[in-house]
Amino acid sequence: MERFKNFAAPLAAVLLAFLIMFLLKSVPSSKLWKGYTTLSVSAAADGKLVEGLLREKNCGDFIALERQEKRFSDGYESAKRSYFFDRDGKFRIYYIPDSKSKEALSCAREIQSRLHFDALLGSKASFPYFSLIVCVLVFAAFFFFAENKSVFAAAALPALFFVFCNPFYAAAAAVCLELYALFLAQKLWRRKGAARCFLRNPFVLVFFGAAFLLSCVAGAAKALYFTLNVFCASSLLFLLLNIEVRSEKGARFLPVFIRSAKRMNVLCAKNVRKSSISALGVFSLFVFLLAGSDFVFEGGKKGLFFPAPTEYNGSSGDFPTMADYYAQEWAAASSPYRSLNKEFSLVPQDGETVQMTHYVKTPDGIKASERVALVYDKAFRKEAAARLDKLSYAPIERLWKAQGRNFSVKYASGAGESAGFGTAAALLLAMLPSLFAALYYIFELKRGRYVS
Repeated sequence: MERFKNFAAPLAAVLLAFLIMFLLKSVPSSKLWKGYTTLSVSAAADGKLVEGLLREKNCGDFIALERQEKRFSDGYESAKRSYFFDRDGKFRIYYIPDSKSKEALSCAREIQSRLHFDALLGSKASFPYFSLIVCVLVFAAFFFFAENKSVFAAAALPALFFVFCNPFYAAAAAVCLELYALFLAQKLWRRKGAARCFLRNPFVLVFFGAAFLLSCVAGAAKALYFTLNVFCASSLLFLLLNIEVRSEKGARFLPVFIRSAKRMNVLCAKNVRKSSISALGVFSLFVFLLAGSDFVFEGGKKGLFFPAPTEYNGSSGDFPTMADYYAQEWAAASSPYRSLNKEFSLVPQDGETVQMTHYVKTPDGIKASERVALVYDKAFRKEAAARLDKLSYAPIERLWKAQGRNFSVKYASGAGESAGFGTAAALLLAMLPSLFAALYYIFELKRGRYVS
């Protein structure tokens, strides 16, 4: 029972926490559609000039409203227009293949400089490794200087896993501050009154509090994940403590710390100087935020809402999807075989058939027989989807097909985390704890007290 309580239980808690964080991981991105980059141009701009510029920049087989051709019913064709404008009708949307994203960025700049109209470009959906790299470097620096390296590593590894699962700028900055708090606290390990001193030390609490507030900036869910990360670190430290105690049972001599945790000066001179490591990490995140390739264009998306795919709920409202395209294809293919005197459903069901009367000559004379002419099934939908690639123009249905799944559509904000000025302000505030620590050290020096 003791082994379960001291070893198995904390290890199981750590593994469960890691599993939850991994399953609920998320990646910041302002990309709306898989396979396509959105270029949004002010609706006041001449569509022909924009299209000419897109061709001039070799933007590939882009999808534009003017390039659509009428193939089906008026209601379906008019509903497709919703994909080419934002919610308020301020911007016209062009969909450019991801393979031409560099050309699209160049085109956006040309529209602003040559045509003098606003142009907003959607960013790529790539994993933001920079956030994780910054946190790993900060961890490595503090690990190098830590007195109790195993303690610091055990407490800090959940934080690194947290930022791997949530590589948002604000979350990464929170981890940088948490790592510094852990670095300050690791020297209290196993000293008398360590837990009480840890919970009462203002400097440790300030950095932990700032880290928690920054995780809240990334979202309420991220704040819960941050709390889960702290719980995971506590479980690992409990496990490490039990391992050390168990290994010391057979020792003939055990060293005892003379100074209690209360007498330890957590914010000594060298630790204050090393606070610049966390500040430098946060500053790097801030610089990278401003230097992002699409930051100038992304920043203008605040308050704008664009058509975006979401979880499939069986209906997309005013936005037609592949299900509607298949229905139109089915209606067009089956209409020659249907009686004009009978109504038929506009929403075909899987396995639905259309029969045609066929007359055959038999010894008993000519007799009528029913033959299946069409079946609405997976094979029919596959053929209908394949026809989209054979069209001489780029229909909006290609965008739907590229998603590779059933989806509904709603208006969503076009601004990703990389475009948020609120995030930039949060990163600036994240550097303040380190600045306050340095000011405290300077103040102590002026008072004639050298913080050793």
